[in-house]
Formats: sequence, C-alpha cells, structure tokens
Amino acid sequence: MPLTFTPAYDDSARVYDLSLAVRHDNAYPYRALSLVVDAIAADSTVNRQMVDIALADEYGNWTGGGFGALYQQAVTIARGVSPGDVHSVVVWQGMEGCDTLVGLVNVGVIMAPRD
Repeated sequence: MPLTFTPAYDDSARVYDLSLAVRHDNAYPYRALSLVVDAIAADSTVNRQMVDIALADEYGNWTGGGFGALYQQAVTIARGVSPGDVHSVVVWQGMEGCDTLVGLVNVGVIMAPRD
C-alpha cells in the first residue's frame, strides 16, 4: 500500500530540497531499501524515481543516525523545487519478492527551504 504525503510549505516564494527519511530497527532483514517515489506537481505531472538507500555497510553494521533500537537515514531526492513542482509525494516499497517489510518503522518526507 503506498504512502501519500502532502508537503506543507512555509513560504511559496522560496525553493526547497525534498528528502526522504526512513527509520528502522534491528528486525529489518536487509542491508538496503528500495523505494519508488512519485513527486506529483500541481499540474499532475509525475516525476518518478527509484530510490535505493544503503542501511548497513558491507559487514552488516547499521549506518545512519539514531539512538536506542532505532536507526534513521535521510536522502535528498530533489533540489531546488518550488511548491508548484511538488504538490504531493507518493512512496511505496520497491523490494522485489517482498510484500511486507518487517522492521521498517517510519517513512517520511522532509521539505527543507534552501538558503
């Protein structure tokens, strides 16, 4: 089931960087995560991309930040977008042969204004 996000913009005259953030725990059984991300513009234009996020190094050690049992990674997927460029974001998992992702706790989008 896809996740749909509607970003909130503080200032419609600014440009933003769009990032995808994921949080997982030790039960996540894979070293990486593949997600399909659709950034949908106000005119219904769809910008689709595959996003692969490395969650562990080659030795199986979790990377990213976090504390306790949770680890978090964020990856920037678009830079310099205006509010009209991204009206909504739809995310779903792109892991082949897997319908349930155990250990994936949260997925979200971050719209950070550029300075």
